[in-house]
Amino acid sequence: MSASTGSQLRLSRILNPETGNGIVVAIDHGLFIGPLPGVEHPGEAIDTLLQGRPDAIQMTPGIARANLRKFHGKDKPGVVIRLDATNIWRKKPGPKEGYYTHVASVKDAIQLGADAVVTFLFAGYDTDAQEADNLRTLAVIGSEARKHGIPFIVEPLAIQKGANVVRDFDIMKLIVRMASEIGADVIKADYPESGKQFEELVGIATVPILVRGGPKMDSDKEILQMVKNAMERGAKGIVFGRNVWQHRNPAKILRALAAIVHERHSVAKSLNLLGK
Repeated sequence: MSASTGSQLRLSRILNPETGNGIVVAIDHGLFIGPLPGVEHPGEAIDTLLQGRPDAIQMTPGIARANLRKFHGKDKPGVVIRLDATNIWRKKPGPKEGYYTHVASVKDAIQLGADAVVTFLFAGYDTDAQEADNLRTLAVIGSEARKHGIPFIVEPLAIQKGANVVRDFDIMKLIVRMASEIGADVIKADYPESGKQFEELVGIATVPILVRGGPKMDSDKEILQMVKNAMERGAKGIVFGRNVWQHRNPAKILRALAAIVHERHSVAKSLNLLGK
């Protein structure tokens, strides 16, 4: 089996081969900002998420290693391993210039049974040297991922000191294209201000885009409407964190999201699954 075939097999555990779409839940936030409500106890959080049957769960190496038994057997989610870290969102102690570094290798992820690896691609560092170091790290990871036949997910983000994420569309276009050019197999990107803009991002990317959840949204309807809009404009799924595990019923919101992502249901019909 070639490395390319291995990558396709692993990707099929993240993007459902029947629909071509995927729902990934990210629980790697503790590496950047500590134990947030909803994931203070990762093992319990994973148990809760498994009830909603996501296609994959995105974790750090340590959390994956401590909970791998939960992924044994058939009909379990795929495993996505985070290979890098940053302190730019941390409140205390606050970052100075902010760092970016890799924390694990592709081989580490493969030894954990990973189906994909994920890394950040930032634009907006204080120095060009920091951006160059980020790109250099991604180039090495991308090369190793291709060598070993594991999908390489890139999360391109525009950053600015004191802000969570900057949604400047010109920068979003730049970094989505950069992620494509450096060899991503999947891109995890923010949803811009309009569906038309998102269609443009899909058009300039060379690989599937999964929409990043970002900060917690105000209502279930807002969450589902954004996902519906993204899917209608060419998204291949979502990577959500707080909007799932900080929900009052994570399993139910996952089922409602699956109704849109995999079954193309309306927002109204999906809300019915939440008793609304």
